[in-house]
Amino acid sequence: MAPKRGAAILETDFSDEEYKDYPASLFDSAQNEKGPHSPTKALRQYQQPLVRKGGVKRAESSVGGDDVGGGQQGDGSSGSWEEDHGDAGNTPSWDSDTHSHGFTEEQLSVYHDAVDSFTAGFYFIEDTVFAVEGWNIKKEESTGQWYHLEYMREEGVVDVACTCPLALQNRVCVHQAFTKDLDVESYFDCLQSTSTHGASQICSSLPHAYSDAVICVRQQVPNSEEVDTMFSVKSRTQPGLKGRAIVTHKGTLPTAGIWRCSKSHSGAYRCTHIPEAKRALKELLGLTGEADTPEDTGSPVAKEVTLIAAHTATLSRHGAVSYRPILPPVSVMLPRDEVLYARPPPFRDAPTLPLPIDKHSTCACPQNARAMFNKDADIVTKNCRIYTLTNGVHSAKIQLQQCPTCPGKCRRHIGPDLRERGLFNYNNSVIVSHELLDDYTISYSTSETPFAAYVTVMEHRYATVNATFMGEDLFRTVWFAYISIQAFENDMGCSICGSAPETIIWDGVTVAFHKKHLSSTISPPTEKSSQSISRPLVKNLRGQQLITDATLRKQVRQVIKSFKVDSGRTSGDGDGLDQTAGEGEQEEDAFAEDDLVVDDITRIDTVYGKLNGLCPALGLLFLTAYGFDAYESKIRPSIVYRSFFLQIAAEESILQMVNPPSLTRLRDFIANPMESRLSTLLPIPGLYQLLKLHGNIPGLIPMMTWIADRASSVWHDITVDERPMPVILPNESMQADWRLTGCFYSLEQIRHRPDYPKLISDLKKEDSSRGGDTCGKFYSEYGEKSKMGGIMAGWCTHSVCYGFHCIPSSEGRNDVFSAMVTRWPVAPKRVIYDFACALGPYCLLREPEFFKNTLFAIDDFHATGHTKCSPAAFLYEYANADPRLISINSSAGECGNSALRRIRKSVSYMSQERAVIYTKTFLSVWNRFRIKNLKL
Repeated sequence: MAPKRGAAILETDFSDEEYKDYPASLFDSAQNEKGPHSPTKALRQYQQPLVRKGGVKRAESSVGGDDVGGGQQGDGSSGSWEEDHGDAGNTPSWDSDTHSHGFTEEQLSVYHDAVDSFTAGFYFIEDTVFAVEGWNIKKEESTGQWYHLEYMREEGVVDVACTCPLALQNRVCVHQAFTKDLDVESYFDCLQSTSTHGASQICSSLPHAYSDAVICVRQQVPNSEEVDTMFSVKSRTQPGLKGRAIVTHKGTLPTAGIWRCSKSHSGAYRCTHIPEAKRALKELLGLTGEADTPEDTGSPVAKEVTLIAAHTATLSRHGAVSYRPILPPVSVMLPRDEVLYARPPPFRDAPTLPLPIDKHSTCACPQNARAMFNKDADIVTKNCRIYTLTNGVHSAKIQLQQCPTCPGKCRRHIGPDLRERGLFNYNNSVIVSHELLDDYTISYSTSETPFAAYVTVMEHRYATVNATFMGEDLFRTVWFAYISIQAFENDMGCSICGSAPETIIWDGVTVAFHKKHLSSTISPPTEKSSQSISRPLVKNLRGQQLITDATLRKQVRQVIKSFKVDSGRTSGDGDGLDQTAGEGEQEEDAFAEDDLVVDDITRIDTVYGKLNGLCPALGLLFLTAYGFDAYESKIRPSIVYRSFFLQIAAEESILQMVNPPSLTRLRDFIANPMESRLSTLLPIPGLYQLLKLHGNIPGLIPMMTWIADRASSVWHDITVDERPMPVILPNESMQADWRLTGCFYSLEQIRHRPDYPKLISDLKKEDSSRGGDTCGKFYSEYGEKSKMGGIMAGWCTHSVCYGFHCIPSSEGRNDVFSAMVTRWPVAPKRVIYDFACALGPYCLLREPEFFKNTLFAIDDFHATGHTKCSPAAFLYEYANADPRLISINSSAGECGNSALRRIRKSVSYMSQERAVIYTKTFLSVWNRFRIKNLKL
């Protein structure tokens, strides 16, 4: 992959000591360089950001890809000397606004905003040492080069040393001016201790520190298995700042990949800093003691890093000056949407007057405590840039007020909201039209469009009007800030299916971010609360099948298999019920060879005898369909008989075939068994179709009674705790922020997920391995080893999403069960799910009263993969008997999930919070298109 513009390799040809030897003319020529005015490009988010006092603590941040950490460290060169050694553009310009350090108020304000939003790296190492990223004053962008900075306090006076080129030329660099002006000790919480160990205790988000090497940045390279790591390494022969070096590694293992050091001229073999960095990386990856060559290790690629997640997510990162709710894109506006303001026409022409400040103007103060416009305060005019979709970027003026709340050295200002003009004010300097931001929203929602691809298209558009578009990272940050206040409300539901659809389709999809980005704020419905009801009486119950003899169940299936026609072809009708595919082959193929030595007639007699002992009517029915006469005549029994006996011999619970409502109807029919009342048995399609075909209803009454008695017995055995689940009281139902929890449903949480202390599957994750006579699929391993489990989403039959939640690790049944018990007032009438064969028993064992009226069925799309499940588990079996169920589009969830795969690549590189926002926005736009197109 081509390196990102603005990133630069830490060349081994230059050392910090030699920067001072460059002629001053190079600085002067770089200062006078003319070129387009571009905004910040190299926005990154790093492993361990600093925590601002009084602000929301930032979580462990993401790296790489389409998240805020998209920049690559040490991965390419931008070409010009100024960009590679960016502080050449930092030469102060002396004017009326200049301070004693030579930088204007506006220049320091821009750099302050860049550091505060992680646009420019400024990260704590230890004691009073920082790693700082080069910053180009003229272009207002980070350069990708890294240096060291150390401050000291002597008799109350702060002095700062920096190793960037400008500082080494005995000039004041922007890093020094920022540090002196800001008073870092009061600005950063984690500097309250002067020791590395103490600072690490105070600031939970400090970098992982070692005695000689500190890992400052670690991020996966987008679209690659490789990982970029940057170290600050001490010198054992030259203590202090002068001896420190920046070391970078790109690769998957410490013993492989590319190592570079900012002080080494002779490569990695003679460098003393690289071995220290290599030891630090080995310790981090748990590879201490491994050999120095990848061939000797025999270890798999070890790019996974377990990091301590911060306690809160970084909502403050999305803050912007604009704060009032913004209308959804015009193409997906719904009649039900509230008209917040009159939508302005698309912004096109540059304003001739300054953008005015008004009563709605605020400052993007931390913790949402926004300072408001004060009509009596002074108003100043500053420069700003307005980015549009089709007319390039406009230079303009904007009216501001000094924020009275933020510390003066933060240089924050109260600015106009501008939504009525179709503009989004990000930071009083960068202003973007709603049209442009909405255009990206629609683009990525309708086709796979990562941020990088969209920015490339916009760069082309801007080039046609001789303008420069903003960098990818700045655009990404602005979009997330914009989308966080856009009014995507009341779009997670269908007017036909209602607020709680009777038929809900669940499906998991591998739209997942990296596991190392999981924050402690993640809160799926599967989490239990201290207020959860405990059900210690609920225990695993084996032997829920209709026929309790496992050998007999297998023999019944073997007899069905033995009925062959046309030179050994099995008696399947191509209807998806054949048991000869996938995992079922092992059992059936074994019998095919066994068929050569075991007399089929003996097996038929054995099965008949055992079934006759259970229920004579059942034995006689078996003999009619699969007896000696049928075998000799090679007449294939009707598919109706085959379906019925597969359900009789099923490995799943009898309650899958006959649930409590069906049991009531079966008892009612037995009490008055008339052919005209056969529709009473529609919920039991296997039995209903059999009685229609067989005709001898009175002769089958004993068999129906036997089935009813067995279903009643199993239902009695699992109903051990009939206490209803307590409902959350109104004052207890504080809904957590979905951006932090990763859980968003149109139905609010009304219960806590119950606790089942005697169920092994609730105490530890169950093994998902296949085997035995039960379903070969069991449940899905949604997530890859390196990523979280994906998302679980619920859909109505019109393919409208009702909500989703992030799955930390793969366990589909618990996710579906928990989502329904915590949010559905009444259990859905029908639950369609890929693994309904396992979900039904899971739900009924835990909450039989809640789910007693629910039918659990596998959708048509996934039915063919369930080779060991009986027809009672498939939705089409019920639709074949009851034509009213044909209207259920069981693939509606798969349709939506297929669309979600458009964002899989983008989400895979995002942090948790951004991945959640990105996914929710996609689903809102998807739903709005469905609602508009289908007039829902």
